[in-house]
Amino acid sequence: MSEKSLFAKFREKVRAGKIVEIVVVLILAVVVIAIVYSIIAGDPGGAAASDSETYAQSVERELSSVLSKLDGAGEVDVFVSVANEGETVIAMETKVDAEGNTTTTPVLVGGEVVVLEVRKPEITGVLIVAEGAGSIAVRSRLIDAAASALHINQSIIKVYAKEGA
Repeated sequence: MSEKSLFAKFREKVRAGKIVEIVVVLILAVVVIAIVYSIIAGDPGGAAASDSETYAQSVERELSSVLSKLDGAGEVDVFVSVANEGETVIAMETKVDAEGNTTTTPVLVGGEVVVLEVRKPEITGVLIVAEGAGSIAVRSRLIDAAASALHINQSIIKVYAKEGA
């Protein structure tokens, strides 16, 4: 599409009184640019990847601390694997104009996007290595406790005895 035809179409829309349509498109473009800019500015060098790693490390520390307090567990090391970076769900507003055109834009309050929910990264596996895991009873308690604490299925939790224990 040449610049003349784009300018000619713009001029035709202005003459036809479709200024509202032009304003909506411009506002949508500004919102999209603002969101892209905030994502780029707020994520220098891939901070999202480090967010999921930080989350997994935090879960590992907390779970290790709690599980080591179980009777017979002894010293416990935990490794957690995650499948994604998590997700932020933002409020969206859909408008349909008189001509049937639909536009969807993020809801802004005070210039900030309204966040409905922040979903944590999905845990896909948990590895527990414990001194007392040689005992079937301790192993079962470790699996039950980890599944309960993380709200995950027991089938993705593996427990092994520490070497020399």
